[in-house]
Amino acid sequence: DTSNVERMRGTKLARMLIVVTLMFVGACQAKRKKRRNSGPPVLPNELQAGCPFHKSLDGTDARELSEFGHELERDGRKAEAMPCYAAAIRTSPAMAIGWLDLAVAQQYDNPPTAIRYYERGLELKPADHELYNQMGVLLRTNGRQEEASHHFIRASRLKPNDADAFFHLGGTHDTLDRHTEALHAYRLALENENKNEARIHNNIGKILGKLNRWGDAVRAFREAEEADPTFPETQANLAHVFTSYGALDEAEVHLELAMKLAPADEGLPEKRKAWEEKVEKRKKAEFEERRRKVLEE
Repeated sequence: DTSNVERMRGTKLARMLIVVTLMFVGACQAKRKKRRNSGPPVLPNELQAGCPFHKSLDGTDARELSEFGHELERDGRKAEAMPCYAAAIRTSPAMAIGWLDLAVAQQYDNPPTAIRYYERGLELKPADHELYNQMGVLLRTNGRQEEASHHFIRASRLKPNDADAFFHLGGTHDTLDRHTEALHAYRLALENENKNEARIHNNIGKILGKLNRWGDAVRAFREAEEADPTFPETQANLAHVFTSYGALDEAEVHLELAMKLAPADEGLPEKRKAWEEKVEKRKKAEFEERRRKVLEE
């Protein structure tokens, strides 16, 4: 009958979806495996010139080449420093130092290449939690949020008391609209952080607001304010919440303080405008109430 036909069609479609999914997963795994087995990235010819004053690499330590490159970068000579990092790779191909130096040197000018160099560095130094943090930040900055979250999770597993990993993970989850996960990550960061409490409490407050838990959000902002009364974002957030609630006098206090602490904040004029509109609306309501009472008398 018709119901049996529909069930058969549904079963067939489900099987097709499973097959397609397995094919997709297999292709992704094969691609990752191929990338892992393809060897280290090929360094461009311009990095093969050799390190200044180290044309002969015989007996030269990779750390020495790396440090010399750092000195060149500090002098604003990054173009000369990068061949030193490449020389460190040729001298000690099993060490991560040269790859990581190249990654840091190119993270702003050429992020895709920097990411490949970081990946190679992580292959050679897979137990360094800080490298996973750095790689995660680079991925996140370049819009690769899902990959970034995996690196922050890996960093937190390698060092469970690392507040930075949880802090970055919270921000990544927030960007991906995973607000409950973001809240959990920020709270783990707070458990392990002694220096950045104001920012973490502030971010927790913002997440609670997105979850429509405004009472808890205000308490989190108050915690942030107690940790650092001069943190401007907290003052701006309190001004926004109290304006929304209609507590305009208290909102004004926080708004004025935020504008004093961060006069260049482009979001504050909009908050100021919203507050002024609420104040004007309140004045009109008070005027109408006074007029009504006069007419009744």
